[in-house]
Amino acid sequence: MTADSSVVFKIMPVVLLIAFGAALKKRNFLSKEAVAGMKKLVLNFSLPCLIFLTFLRSDIKPEYFVISTVVFASCSAALSLGFLFKRLQRSANQFYPSVFSSFTTGLVGYPLFTAVFGAEQLYKLAILDIGNLVFIFTVLTNFLQKVSCEFSGIKKLSLKEQLIGMLKSPLLVGAALGIAASLSGHSQQLQSNPLSSALIAAVSLISSLSVPLTLIIIGQDLNFSLRNFLKPASAVLLRMAVMLSAAWLLNTYVVEGMLGLDRMFQVALYTLFILPPTFLIPVYIEGDCEEKGFVVNFFSIHIVFTLAAFVILTVIIG
Repeated sequence: MTADSSVVFKIMPVVLLIAFGAALKKRNFLSKEAVAGMKKLVLNFSLPCLIFLTFLRSDIKPEYFVISTVVFASCSAALSLGFLFKRLQRSANQFYPSVFSSFTTGLVGYPLFTAVFGAEQLYKLAILDIGNLVFIFTVLTNFLQKVSCEFSGIKKLSLKEQLIGMLKSPLLVGAALGIAASLSGHSQQLQSNPLSSALIAAVSLISSLSVPLTLIIIGQDLNFSLRNFLKPASAVLLRMAVMLSAAWLLNTYVVEGMLGLDRMFQVALYTLFILPPTFLIPVYIEGDCEEKGFVVNFFSIHIVFTLAAFVILTVIIG
């Protein structure tokens, strides 16, 4: 079996599950409420359990978190570029800058990466994601509170409320607990003790739902209008060009150059930077307007482009 055919067989289950989700949507097999419930289950329990186990079973080094800080700075710079692009293109869309920042790791990045590279490597993507999550729950949410279809805005959260919201994020909680257990040096004892190992086994069963459910959800969320394809598609291509350029710079001078991290960290970096922006952007947008439609269309198109880019990335690394 050639390397390329091996890659195809790794990607095929991902494509089939996404196609399965799209087929279920076409047949109206799942209600909107059911899909929303699946998302809640994945984001609040299944993925946090997966992240916890990933860090628990990994050898975490403190220097890894330098790259988390770099990702936070990259997201902040990307948001600033979004304002620049908005001005250069004379766009009236007040949400436009937000689509250039952040990454959807929970519903797109983690299942793709796990399906192809294995859960044992997931901590490398999760470490990068810490900077992304901090950015989302501080800088990005602060921006999104100031924009609305109805121009009435939404309740502005204080810095304290934003920090509490960030600390209550299930993904961050799962990551923090797993990192703490790993750095404490007691992860082996936790996994060998009869009582704690039973609990970990239950957590493992919950985490096993993450990949299949999330890929089905992606298939459910694929929804874009061909009539309004050009503008969001061109914005997606612009974002991906910027992000891939940034990933190359970070990989060359930070991940490989300064920190000397292994190849899978580099793959995780590129995986992160081809992902769509966080799904919380349309969630935060109050009201219904043409500009919100652009954002929703942007996400659907970006998911398709991300899948194509991920296949190419996987083929390149063999």
